[in-house]
This record gives sequence, structure tokens and C-alpha cells, in this order.
Amino acid sequence: PLPKVENLTVSTVTPYGFRVSWEVRQQQEELSPSSGSFSHFHIVVTDSGRLLEPRDFTVPGNQSHLDMWGLITGIGYEVKLTGVSESGLLSRPLTIVAVTEAEPEVEHLFVSDVTADGFRLSWTTDHDLFDRFVIKVRDSKRLAHPQEFSARSDKRTKVITGLMSGTEYEIELYGVTVDQRSQPITAVAQTALSAPKGLHFTEVTDSTARVHWSRPDFDIEKYRITYMPQEGGIPLSMTADGSVSEILLINMLPGKAYQVTVTALKGLEESEPSSGSVTTALDSPRGVTVDNITDTSALLLWQPCVATVEGYVITYSTESASPVMEHVSGNTVEFEMNSLLPGSRYSVGVYGSRETQKSTPAVTEFTTDVDPPRDLKADNIQPDSAVLTWKPPHAAITSYTLTFFTAVGVNREVTLSPTASSYTMTQLTASTEYSVRLQAIAAAKRSRYVTTTFSTSKAGQVFAWPRDCAQILLNGDTDSGLYTIYIGGDDTQPLQVYCDMTTDGGGWIVFLRRQNGKLEFFRNWKSYTAGFGNMNDEFWLGLSNLHKITSSGQYELRVDLRDKGASAYAQYDGFTIAEPRTRYKLYLGAYNGTAGDSMTYHNGRPFSTYDNDNDIAVTNCALSYKGAFWYKNCHRVNLMGKYGDNSHSKGINWFHWKGHEHSIEFAEMKIRPSSFKNFEHRKKQS
Repeated sequence: PLPKVENLTVSTVTPYGFRVSWEVRQQQEELSPSSGSFSHFHIVVTDSGRLLEPRDFTVPGNQSHLDMWGLITGIGYEVKLTGVSESGLLSRPLTIVAVTEAEPEVEHLFVSDVTADGFRLSWTTDHDLFDRFVIKVRDSKRLAHPQEFSARSDKRTKVITGLMSGTEYEIELYGVTVDQRSQPITAVAQTALSAPKGLHFTEVTDSTARVHWSRPDFDIEKYRITYMPQEGGIPLSMTADGSVSEILLINMLPGKAYQVTVTALKGLEESEPSSGSVTTALDSPRGVTVDNITDTSALLLWQPCVATVEGYVITYSTESASPVMEHVSGNTVEFEMNSLLPGSRYSVGVYGSRETQKSTPAVTEFTTDVDPPRDLKADNIQPDSAVLTWKPPHAAITSYTLTFFTAVGVNREVTLSPTASSYTMTQLTASTEYSVRLQAIAAAKRSRYVTTTFSTSKAGQVFAWPRDCAQILLNGDTDSGLYTIYIGGDDTQPLQVYCDMTTDGGGWIVFLRRQNGKLEFFRNWKSYTAGFGNMNDEFWLGLSNLHKITSSGQYELRVDLRDKGASAYAQYDGFTIAEPRTRYKLYLGAYNGTAGDSMTYHNGRPFSTYDNDNDIAVTNCALSYKGAFWYKNCHRVNLMGKYGDNSHSKGINWFHWKGHEHSIEFAEMKIRPSSFKNFEHRKKQS
């Protein structure tokens, strides 16, 4: 009998086929693989819908399975197996139905993370049958060659890069096995617009800047440019045609750091913004003017920069001097220019500065005034004439105008050469005060007036501004009393003095008188410096006045002493009081007279008072002897001692006449020029 064919089974089902297996059992109840009882097996495979031609397979009798491939995916197949013996006998056929698996698919292709040069692809699949995935990418306009990418079988995402920006791409993805590939899945994606590159700036001013960029490799419809101060504020925006790569930014604020962005636009799409920063220049100060112009100074004024500045730098120069540069703070809007040259044309500029920035200078020009002549004074004043002298101004001038007039309105004006430095006024009226004005002229500019006044002497008067009592006497005043002298002959330094016009020919300035004890002479340094008392009675003229008088000429000293009807005098042919820093040291000449030489002991000594002790004694001489004098190791003369005090050395003493224990009733100290007797002799001769 024929063996029995049984247990027809299907295994290893794939989308494209499956394995059919069977068993052959002998009739002796033994199960065993086919042992040759069948010469072969006949297998017929028919699709369930009977739409295709059946497929016949012949399998050798010793084989117990058949792998079928090349079937259609996802449909049912009926498999019919019949064993055929050597003699042609057929076994009872066995049938089984098998269904091939559906073809493996890649599904749901997603595009994400789009950038200017690529994007991310993601997909899903229910099968693990693929060895790898293949991705093909090509731009829709076929401008470039297609690109192919690969992903491992365990990956479900792939980042695609190296693409053109702003470009539409067609994407195809499929899975691949050794001998099959899935149906492709497709998508369309567009890369983003790339940000403009190479942002930089030129032509930066205080209110504008030109921004440049590199055009991208795709067509751009237009650009949007936005700029605003980094510190905040209202953003400004401009648009530019897609064909350009630069634009001038306007209406910017000076000295501000701006953040600038350029964005490319195409349809509804826009690129990532490209950013850069630029700081506008400092603006110049405005409204620069020069005011209060004099011959040596001028006031520079300006309106401040709109930008915040740390300071301003001022420069000014003229042809004949080195340029000057000055720095002032940023909140300053004026500057006094001093030490300018008179009558000079100046160029001046002012600019703002902050860190390394500086604005364009604002400039202007001005001309300083002509400086006035200097040291105008009247000399050699006579009853009907005087000589005016002056020093010329520094500026180059074209002439002088000299005007002189009196209180009653007599007025004369003369024009003088620019080289003149003196002028003799004639036809004047005696004993009349004249006012003089002198002005320098340089073309249209005129200096300030310089003025002086003087009085002509009366007929026979020699000295208009007598410097001492001797000159007053020589002018014809012979009565002793109060007069005004002018120190050094300077009409601006008048001083009232008492003149002794009778003693030894007269002409003496009395500077000390003691006669009744009504006035206290025990006084401090300040009093002895300034002077005190009544010149018609007891007084002291003052150390300061004595220094001024004796420093302007050579003087002699006379001391007159009287006591109980007796009189004596001492005379020294030189008398000088030195400057204050020496404490008014005393310098004397040679002695002659009847009182004895007591003053020479004090020669070269500084003055002392009780509160300014400059003697060489152990004690304070002024304090001990109730006076003040040019004390040494105290005194031989104490004319400022206590009036009427006959105790030792405390009264009014002249040691070589009355000793130290007698207070003299009357004492005067007086001076006149050493050359007085020569003047007097010449006057008598004339």
C-alpha cells in the first residue's frame, strides 16, 4: 500500500511567499519522512480569487517541504499536495490555505526643524524587515543634481543638510531588503530663507549709517531693516528691494549704539534676522559764538552736543602764537579764553569727546580788541605846559587819539602818529586840573581809553606833585602846618603831613612830636605801623609811611629837644627806614649837633613794640620801658617812653643830653631831603 501523506503545514510566511511542509507515514503505523515510496510530489498553488494562473511545482519524493517565492503580497493561496508513486499511483491530495503577508511599508513621512540648508525627516513603519532606508532629495526646479541619503534599519529619523536655502525640495523615502524595496513615500519641503551674511557699516555720521550685507543664493523679494538704540527706544524700520545689498539708515540719534537687523523676505516667508551693531558719531556743538571780547580775553559760548559727552576740547590759535588746547567737562557750555594777543585774528574750534570718539569741531573766528597804551602819566608839569608819556600797546596800530579837558569844559583832541610815545601839551592854564584820555586805533578797532589827571602849577610853582615838605617850600609855601605831599611824586599816593618851614631853613616832614603827655604812646605793632595822633599836637606818622617816603629819595634826620628853657638838636646826614620784612630797620648817616650822638647806638636795629619784640636784650625792652623804638640791648634814646616818668630809662630819654633819669618835655623827629640846601641855594640865586 502507498504511504500516507499528512500534516500539510505552512510556515515562514512573508509578503512574497511561504514554506509548505508535510509528513509521509508508512502503513505499518510508523511515522517517518518519505522513504522513497513516492517518486515525487505534485504541488499546485492557486490564488483564492482564481484570478491568476495556478502554479505547479514538482518536488522529489525524498523532500518534505517547498519554499515558494514570488507570490503576491497580502492575498490567500490554496496549496494542494499529491504524492505520486513510481507506478503512477496518486495519494489522497492534501490542501491547505496560506495568506502572504502584506508588503512592508514606510508610512507617515514628517518634515520638521526646517533651516536654511536642510530639515529633519521622520517616518514610521510596522515592520522590521528592512535592511536600511534610502532617502532621495531633489529640488523641484531641477537646479541641482539629486542627492541620496541612507539611514540604518533601526533609525526612524534623519537630518538632511547641505541644501540650498529658500528652495522647494521633493523627497522620496523607501525601505530596502536584500532583494526587495518598499513602495516609496514622498513629501515636499522648503528650506528656510537664510539670514543675510556679512553685515557691516560704512559712512557713519552723527545721524546716519550705511549698512551692507551679502546677497543670499536664492531670489529675494525684499529686505526689512530694523534699527533701534541698544539702551531702548522706538525702533525704526525700512524696506529695500531684493536686488540691493545696502541701504542708508537715517534719523539716528548722535552718539548712540544701535542694534541693526536685516531680514530677507520671500512671499510669506522671512529669514532669520542678521544682526550687527553700530555707534553713531558724536554730533558737533552748535551755535558757537564769541562774546565779551577784550584785548586779552574772550568768552566762548556753545550749545551742547545732543550726544552725551565726557568733555569738550577747545583749541584756539593765531598766526603769531602757538595753538592752545583746553579741556572742560561735558556739562560746560562756555569757556573764558585768557592771555590772548591784542588785535589778533583767532580761529577757535570746540568738539565733544567720549572715550575714543570725538565730534567734528564747530569753528568760528574773532579778532581781539586793540589793547590800550600803558603807563600814561604827566611829567615836567609847568604853569602852561606838561609832557605826557606812555608805553605803546602790543597790537599793531594806525594812530592815537589824545583828548584833554578841564572841569569847565575846555576840550582839545589831537591825532598822533602810531610811533608816538609822548606829547607836549602847551598853552595850558596855570593852577588848573586837566583830565587826559588816550586811545589807540587800529583801522576800525579802538582800544579802551587810558586816563590820567594832573594840575598845572601856579605861576612860579616848581613841583605839581610835591613829594615832601622841601618841595612844598620850594613851591612858595613858607608857613608851618598841614600839607599834602605825594609819595615819590605820584599823584595817586597823597599823604597829609605836618611841615616845619622854619627850623634850619624849613622843609622838614615832622614824624614824631612829644609835648604834653595827652597821647598814649605805649601801643602795639599795628598802631606804630599805621601811625596815630593829631598832627597839630602829639602824633606818630607811622613806620609804613616813613618807609615809603625814605625809599623814594635820600633824606636826613633832625631831632629837636627842649626842656625847661634849654634846647638841643641832633642831626644825621642819612635816614632810611627799610621794608616791612626787616621789621622796619633803621639806617643812619653821620652825626652833628648839640644833643650828643645817642641815636648811632640804635643804627641797623629793627623796630620793637611790646607785642613784637625784635631787640637783643634778655628782657622785652618795649614792655620794660613803656615805649617803642629801634631798641638794641635796650636804649640810649626812648622818645616814645612814658611822658613825665623820671624813673630809670622809662621816660622820654636822650641819654647824651639828659641821661636815663630825666623825662624830656619836648621832642620832635623830622626829615627832609639831604640835598635840600643845594636846592634852596639855587632858588635864592635864581
